[in-house]
Amino acid sequence: MLEFNWFDHAVALFVLVFVPLMSLKSRPNSLEADDIQVALPPKIHLFYSNAFLLIIGCLLVLTSWNLSDKPWDVLGFQFPYINDHVIYLSVILLVLYMGETLYGIFKRDYLENKVEELSYIIPVNIYEYRHYIFLAVAAGICEEIVFRGFLIRYLEVLLAPIPYSAVLAILLPGIAFSISHIYQGWWSVVKIFVIAVLFGCIFHLSGSLLWIVIIHILVDLISGSMGLLTSKTTEK
Repeated sequence: MLEFNWFDHAVALFVLVFVPLMSLKSRPNSLEADDIQVALPPKIHLFYSNAFLLIIGCLLVLTSWNLSDKPWDVLGFQFPYINDHVIYLSVILLVLYMGETLYGIFKRDYLENKVEELSYIIPVNIYEYRHYIFLAVAAGICEEIVFRGFLIRYLEVLLAPIPYSAVLAILLPGIAFSISHIYQGWWSVVKIFVIAVLFGCIFHLSGSLLWIVIIHILVDLISGSMGLLTSKTTEK
């Protein structure tokens, strides 16, 4: 059985409790996108600062994992075990995400309003998008290592005596992960929670982070491209 040290407990507490609480506290209420953009650093600076924060947090987890000599394959550093359940869940995940994406493409008002609300963090031209790619890749790798690989394994051990511990080990990181995206609005929180649970199930069944990291990066890259699509349509 895995053994976790005090640093692992501190990281889990921070990610599961303090990150969601800080996200809820810092969520803008009545501010418009233009007002928020004035109060924030330049968008590209925001991309890199958020990416490096994710990388630092991920490196802390990996360092603790290495120092305590825990096996890397348990964290998800191995090729995925592919079975029917993994394939079905992956298809469901892609269908759900692409369904909303296609809805936004055909329902122009919905997409334009969404992009306008989040214009302070979504790239709206190719120059911004090139810098956004770094954030998308960093988020796809680092968030999956922390929220899926580390937290799910941590909670599986911590909650082992409790019935349905495996289910809770997937749901609790999903809740924390989705609430940390509250700046995108409550509908996005619900959508991201569903995606996070599917990510957790795929990780639990496949034993690997590789597949969900790839999907996560693709999802973020597609989401970022919506701003480009909207801005081009507006120009036309």
